[in-house]
Amino acid sequence: MKSKLWQGFFYTSLAQVVNVVSVLLVNIILSHKLAPSDFGIITIVQVLATFISLFTGEAVPSAIIQKKELVSKDFGVLFNYSVIFGSIATLLFGLSGYLFAIVFRNHIYVRVCWLMSILVLTSFLNCIPQGLFLRRLEFRALSVRRMISSLLGLISGVGSVLLGAGIYAIAIALVVPAVFTLLFSILYVQIDYTWNLTIKPLRVIYHYLIEQTKFSVLNYGYRNIDNVLIGKFLGSTALGFYSKSYQLLSQPITLFLGVVTPVLQPVLSNFEDDPEYIRSFFLKMINSVAFITIPISIFVSLNSKDIVMFLFGSQWSGAVMPMRILALSIWVQLLSQIITPIWQSRNLPKLQTRNGLISFGVIAASIVMGISTKSVVMVAVAVSVSYYLNFLISARMLMKQALQSQISEVFSVLKMPLLSGVINIGSLLLIDSFIQFSSFFLTLLVRGLLWLLEVIVFLGLTGNLQKIISLFGRSQI
Repeated sequence: MKSKLWQGFFYTSLAQVVNVVSVLLVNIILSHKLAPSDFGIITIVQVLATFISLFTGEAVPSAIIQKKELVSKDFGVLFNYSVIFGSIATLLFGLSGYLFAIVFRNHIYVRVCWLMSILVLTSFLNCIPQGLFLRRLEFRALSVRRMISSLLGLISGVGSVLLGAGIYAIAIALVVPAVFTLLFSILYVQIDYTWNLTIKPLRVIYHYLIEQTKFSVLNYGYRNIDNVLIGKFLGSTALGFYSKSYQLLSQPITLFLGVVTPVLQPVLSNFEDDPEYIRSFFLKMINSVAFITIPISIFVSLNSKDIVMFLFGSQWSGAVMPMRILALSIWVQLLSQIITPIWQSRNLPKLQTRNGLISFGVIAASIVMGISTKSVVMVAVAVSVSYYLNFLISARMLMKQALQSQISEVFSVLKMPLLSGVINIGSLLLIDSFIQFSSFFLTLLVRGLLWLLEVIVFLGLTGNLQKIISLFGRSQI
């Protein structure tokens, strides 16, 4: 097991870089070709598609990892159930387009929903292979699959918009990678297929699956209720601005989470009965992550205008202020998400669900307060504040009920990263006041290089650079 964590981080890092670059490129190109309202429409439909996939995409693989008593023949049975439930869910999703058309008074939702229903089907059919990939620690194969699917998404999205597909190009860029992912998984993963529909495997994962699904639904709910409410009460254009800023900020979050969270539970699940070890690793992880992400949050926030103008153009100026505010919560969102695989590795699904319910209440209430002002900017403020509150509550619960400690240990390991953030703010304000070129790209490049130099120097002088490197080294587990 000593090299598994390092292998997981290495291969998933490689895949995530390719994925983030591909998604960013397709978004840049499509943003110049399509209107903000087009992205608003797809965002609303995607919220439902991803919500449905939560019942399989996250919960089932997690259950397969944690329930070691499952044997080879059980996976063929579980795959049969995924086909049955997936077919039903796909049909219902396609029909939901008619409801969207009535609610939002736009018939285009019907065609978009039927096209994106493919995402639902592939999610259900891929959940068993995905769980087996992770259970067997097949990180290299997962990375190859992710890289190829990301490139296919880029090619299909750009190609379809150039051929005049319009709004459907956004959906195509999502559907094509999902179809390839499923085909790759079925061909690569060896499953003992059967016509058997015995209930035994479902009984093994039932309780864990139910609790994990509850948490996944709550977690996704508080991360997407803002999109639904903004689309309904502030309109698709406002949603386009908000979702574009949030989507751009999600890239560093996606990059990190795609590297860390798929690796942590499969590896740490082997230390389920050793809370002291998991606690030590968790504290080291949030310390290192904070050192990396606090400067990123600050840089993106202070340079939000240049970033938006360079990537998307002046027609997206309405996304600048929401992005500036939301960027300040990047680091705390990442720390909150690290908590999830720790709950899972300790096999405490009920406590995880309770944590998710509290998080949903805090964040949903904050979003409703923001929506009541009828301002996208105030929604961004409310969302950012709620993420800070959520982290404090979640970290306290985790430390006390899963890791047998107190939140004071978390505060202790965050002191130096927060100090680095204060220094980073001062240096960036100084840099930004002197460096401004007519080219947004050149401005961001020079500022970024100086910012990166300052971060590396600080980490080096304080000795934390070596700690971060060693955390992801071969000898950790």
